[in-house]
Amino acid sequence: MTNDRLRDDLLIAVALAEFSYRHEIMDPQLAKWSWQLAVNRLDKYDIDPSESIDALRALDDLSSQDVIDAISIENVDR
Repeated sequence: MTNDRLRDDLLIAVALAEFSYRHEIMDPQLAKWSWQLAVNRLDKYDIDPSESIDALRALDDLSSQDVIDAISIENVDR
């Protein structure tokens, strides 16, 4: 599984969880379905939708560090 796939799943789960939160009062059944879709999307990663933003931030931090590590020391201006 690629980081891009994980990032996409996390973004979708965040959107579904946010939708669920915003529609909890107006349409509880729709909110429940939205939350369940987020849970289903993240089930294979063992991440709860409420943890998806933190997981997304951690993934982005790892990706940023990979880019920094890939920069050759010789190419850095001193």
